[in-house]
Amino acid sequence: MSLITDQSEFDQLCKRISEAGVVAFDTEFASESYYRPRLCLLQFGFADEIVGVDPFQVSDLSKWWEIMADDVTTVVVHGSREEVRFCQFAIQRPPRKLVDVQIAEGLRSRGFPISHTNLVSRVLNTNVTHGKQTRTDWERRPLSNSQTEYALEDVLHLIQIWETQKKSLKEMSRLTWAEAEFERFVRDVFAEEGREGWLRLSGYSRLNRRDMATARMLFQWRDEIASGKNKPPRRVLRDDLLIDVAKRQPKSLKELNIVRDMNRRDYQQHADDILRVVKEAVSISNDDLPEKSKRKNYPSQDEVLARILGLALANRCQELGISMPLVGTSADLKELVRWHAFDNQQGERPKLMTGWRNEVCGKILTDVLDGNISLRVIDLNSENPLSFDVGR
Repeated sequence: MSLITDQSEFDQLCKRISEAGVVAFDTEFASESYYRPRLCLLQFGFADEIVGVDPFQVSDLSKWWEIMADDVTTVVVHGSREEVRFCQFAIQRPPRKLVDVQIAEGLRSRGFPISHTNLVSRVLNTNVTHGKQTRTDWERRPLSNSQTEYALEDVLHLIQIWETQKKSLKEMSRLTWAEAEFERFVRDVFAEEGREGWLRLSGYSRLNRRDMATARMLFQWRDEIASGKNKPPRRVLRDDLLIDVAKRQPKSLKELNIVRDMNRRDYQQHADDILRVVKEAVSISNDDLPEKSKRKNYPSQDEVLARILGLALANRCQELGISMPLVGTSADLKELVRWHAFDNQQGERPKLMTGWRNEVCGKILTDVLDGNISLRVIDLNSENPLSFDVGR
């Protein structure tokens, strides 16, 4: 195990990774104080090498990101959302051959999500031996030997885990499921960056159109300030305060400070800008205001039906030995109910009716909705106590 701090050594490392064709990858980062997480350490495992790279001293990491995004090198990770995002921010291209062993485990057992330590134990029957460093300060230098050892052990077993999982998934005829889910995961992570963030503000959808315009402009102003200062947007203005200001539309500092907590020093430094943004939003013509989303009103029984489908899905996942949280959420079930029962199967097919999920549960869920299957308890002591019977 070693730590690379020299650019030329890093470039040589990337060459060896390319030649190997498969590499385990992990990162350590700091996120609480930054607009985007700050990369503090990269860890690689391949062939007989376990290597760390200090990005504070190796300034050009582009060779690695190009490898991560090529269609040749298999990159094995665990819980890889931030690793995918680092690649996205670096070169704006997605990993092409990413394997997430956490996702893979959810497709061959009911262990999703699962920690790295528990995954190593479950798949390899091996205990992770490193010390407790989960709350370590990865920005602080120099890194201690215990910190480095802790970080590098995160990639020590990943390739072996994937080889075991891949063999199992192939025997279960689920390897294509895993490959499809890896691709979907990467697409979803990349899509997050393009979403209009103000739409996710709690309470935004309940605002009137003028207030929506104010909230949108405040959000865009806040994001610009946060990005420029490299700090979390909430440090500039909390979401709840942003929505409250949008509703009140203050015209003066006195009116602004009526909003609870707005008198804090870190918010007061932006008071003039906030009032300016509000004033601009108030002056927008009615024709240019954002439209209220036209949400279709569904019968109240969609909630009850979704819960019934939840029982069917849970039972199906139990039978197949697959993790229900990976297959579908309550929101996914409600989406299926609305599409199948109330929208006459028009429009985009719901998540549970596409790909491998459709193979797992599509027919049984729609049969339940169509009344073709009845539910009964058959054995209280069984791991599968429920029976879904056709034509009853």
